Amino acid sequence: MTATLSQAFATYAIDLKREAIPAAVREAALWHIVDSVGVCVAGANPKEESGAAAQKLAKVWRGGEGATLFGLNAKARPELAALLNGSLAQALEMDDKHGSSLARPGSTVVPAVLAFGEAHGATLADVIDATVVGYEVMIRLGFVAGDRFLERGYHTSSLIGSFGVAVAIGRLAGATPAQIADALGICGTFASGIQESTRTGSTAKILHGGWGAHAGILATDIAVAGITGPDTVFEGKFGFFETHLTPITGTLDFAKAGDSLGSRWYIPETAYKPYPCCQLLHAFIEAAKQVLADFARDGVSIDQITAISCELAEPGLTLVTQPRDRKKAPSTPHEARFSLFFGVAAALVDGDVGLETFLPERLNDPKILRLAQRVEAAVDPLSDYPQHCPARLTVEAAGRSYFKHVPYHPGSPEAALSRDDVLDKFERNTRWYFGEGAREAGAAMGAEAEDQPVAALVARVASGTPRMLSAS
Repeated sequence: MTATLSQAFATYAIDLKREAIPAAVREAALWHIVDSVGVCVAGANPKEESGAAAQKLAKVWRGGEGATLFGLNAKARPELAALLNGSLAQALEMDDKHGSSLARPGSTVVPAVLAFGEAHGATLADVIDATVVGYEVMIRLGFVAGDRFLERGYHTSSLIGSFGVAVAIGRLAGATPAQIADALGICGTFASGIQESTRTGSTAKILHGGWGAHAGILATDIAVAGITGPDTVFEGKFGFFETHLTPITGTLDFAKAGDSLGSRWYIPETAYKPYPCCQLLHAFIEAAKQVLADFARDGVSIDQITAISCELAEPGLTLVTQPRDRKKAPSTPHEARFSLFFGVAAALVDGDVGLETFLPERLNDPKILRLAQRVEAAVDPLSDYPQHCPARLTVEAAGRSYFKHVPYHPGSPEAALSRDDVLDKFERNTRWYFGEGAREAGAAMGAEAEDQPVAALVARVASGTPRMLSAS
């Protein structure tokens, strides 16, 4: 009898030998852990909406010898720590993302394995093993449906995140393959996450990373306790894909999901995100920088811009341009992070986009808002989305036309961030917390020995001295 996909994933999670994971894959997993922790700490900044809310939740959820709440100087039960840390990791849109699968494992798998591993005395090597397994399964499930979840208004972090977490936690917990398969079936019942927050600028969307992390831990606990789940959770008539995507167009690619498990690795291809906004905007930010370089050469100023045209693929186009009036003049930071108009205008006005771009006080910047009114968008028929998030940007200024095509979004394999880039990002994200020692803290985490308890790595964050907690 042919094994179902959930059974294949469960067997893979347990049978994968540590020595079978290439050194480059283990290194990638460690640095995605470091990056994800830095993104969590950024989300915990009390200047951010997420940080202000997280401090209140930490007071309610804190307790005992559980798992660290990053940037909050508190601990909570592992499943609650995973929920809060995963939400913080996705709060500023800087969690990692794999291209064509649309999977965002850094805000789901990493918070879960760190919380569970810290609470249960796992080594860093154990956590790296589990991280690799979780990333690989989550990414592969993203291949099954491609961008169809996004077309339907669902978000993959919460939908497929819990499945990646379940295999990762099952491995850490020493569960049996049957128990992991049950946990995957239970995750199907937990699967949820709608994109309406992206349209309205509400912050409920940040919970999607946290929910995937939380649900995967809960599903494993429940399965180990004896509750069973359907082993046909993926292929079944009333399974995960059929219920969420019916009527289904085309064929679901189950074969790619299970192909070459243990020999083909996708975690090294997963992109670090340099900018705190929707990834669809990243290549446009790079294009805007190139236009500004041309302006400097030609003696042109942004005040001479008369029109800006952007081309990108659906369903992303609608995601970052509708509703039009709200995206033209976003009223909340989260709304601005998903506004192509605001993001391109801010890049042209400031010459870059950073954490400060989306602070509430910047949303009323008259230069940005005035320029945003001149930005228009259309479909790019040549885009290879979701493999990449390319940009075609045309700026009309001083009687000239400046066209830039950026085919690969920053962080993608073709435009990869270097180790120094990742550490620079970590420093930007955590300077509010670590002060001048931020970059060194990230480097120390990346140099942690695998035979040490993962609690030693986590302690490097927990021992940081907050510089701004009084700001709350």
